[in-house]
Amino acid sequence: MNKKNIIITIKKEMRSIFRDKKTLIMILGFPLIIAVMIFLYGTMETTIMGTDDTAYNIGINYPLTPTEEMYMDEFSLKPKYYDTKEKLEKAYEEEKIDTYVVYNEIENKYTIYIDDSDVVETSIASYVAAYLEAYNRHLGDEELYRNDLSPELIYNNFQIETKSITGEEMSDNAMMLKMIMGIAFTYIIVSISLATINMATTAIATEKEHGTLETILTLPITTTELLLGKYLATVLIGLISSVVGFAITIISIIISSNYYDMYKDFSISASVVILGIIICVVASMVIAGLAITVTSSSKSYKEAQAAGQTLELVSMIPMFI
Repeated sequence: MNKKNIIITIKKEMRSIFRDKKTLIMILGFPLIIAVMIFLYGTMETTIMGTDDTAYNIGINYPLTPTEEMYMDEFSLKPKYYDTKEKLEKAYEEEKIDTYVVYNEIENKYTIYIDDSDVVETSIASYVAAYLEAYNRHLGDEELYRNDLSPELIYNNFQIETKSITGEEMSDNAMMLKMIMGIAFTYIIVSISLATINMATTAIATEKEHGTLETILTLPITTTELLLGKYLATVLIGLISSVVGFAITIISIIISSNYYDMYKDFSISASVVILGIIICVVASMVIAGLAITVTSSSKSYKEAQAAGQTLELVSMIPMFI
């Protein structure tokens, strides 16, 4: 096997990709979606959970006790009193309040009204529910104390914690971060698919359709050398796209950690970087092999494109799962 022929084939295919600016932008630009996704999650978390100085206007139709006011303040809720439900509804429509709570004295029931299609309002409702639960617990504690019973002995029957299977304690932020890293790697796999399928389609199907493949085979190069060169070029472009995506992921999270609390626990070791690169290499080799196999059996460029799109859809399945 002539290594020189393989290297020449790799260079030829890489030149054809880097000369095509649209293809190059698609291959290297797609991983930027990962950065957008990371910043979007951080913004959503900040919007939904609020910040320390965020206060939500809550309409109520009942007077508050000092204890309720304390819990309202604790959960960043700013109460506004209206004596009827009709006035509450009007205030909500005029956007004077973010949501409202109606207390039915006969049924002894609090009803929280929200627009369930609004993610922020759904989150605010959880704060209102938390305030009511805290006040309910307070009333229960008072009743226990009146009967000379200790709330600590009655309520604290067990403790709850979350750990990874390796024994590491997991915070909510850490679990969310792991989920985002999983999504990021799915995008990286998709970027590999886009890059390798585009390369394979151009390298084989286009040359086959234009008749240049037969001409190349008349040169002093074997079919094995030609296919191996094209395969390695496809692996290389997939690896470039995946490493760019991996680097964008790490850099985006590092930058985001300065602005969003959900990323503040982020840390990365050399072993994680090495593992990420290994995953990129293996994924590029596997997907490139599939792309070459799929496109080489196609008789035309359109047929190769259709087959490649099927492979792209398959690579996106983990994202939807």
